[in-house]
Amino acid sequence: MSISKPSLFICLLILAGLTHLSYASGTMNEDEIKNVDRIEISDEDARQRISITAGLLADYEIAAKKLITNLENGSITAIDISEQARTLLDLSENVINSAQYRLPQCDEYLAKSLMLKDSLQYISHDSLEKDYHHDGALPKAPSECYHTKDLFVHPATVIVLTRDDPSLNKNTRASINLEISEVLAHTEIVRQLVIY
Repeated sequence: MSISKPSLFICLLILAGLTHLSYASGTMNEDEIKNVDRIEISDEDARQRISITAGLLADYEIAAKKLITNLENGSITAIDISEQARTLLDLSENVINSAQYRLPQCDEYLAKSLMLKDSLQYISHDSLEKDYHHDGALPKAPSECYHTKDLFVHPATVIVLTRDDPSLNKNTRASINLEISEVLAHTEIVRQLVIY
């Protein structure tokens, strides 16, 4: 079986993220995760909510991997990729709602992150990077909040990239691949922070 270099890179990036709970922008080790203040899951309603969130996070990972695979299809359109990114946005909003419950210290930060959705038609890629990837428009928050925010910000970035380059040139495809590969490396940290 032959594996392309981009596919091999993606596999290694995902494995690195799962094994070391790392991602392209930093790391969070198991001790740091254990020391995060969380609301305990104490009643049946909370258990059901977190169970649903676990399923949504798994769906998110499947949809993200599908988006990466579809990028290799030469006939895929920007509209198709944008729709797949919107699916990731919807899934991430639900995961963020549970994160706001489990990690109340992240509530304001995550709520402000979700405001990005209203500006996707006109925000520039540079502003999105500065204000949401690098938190310029967001309040200060503990480091554990960053991982969940990125579940939303990375697919939002894909939507902006497809809006700005409907032809999906080689550089845009590579940027989209990196955005989604990076966010996949966040999902295990989010699982540890929100689900367990």
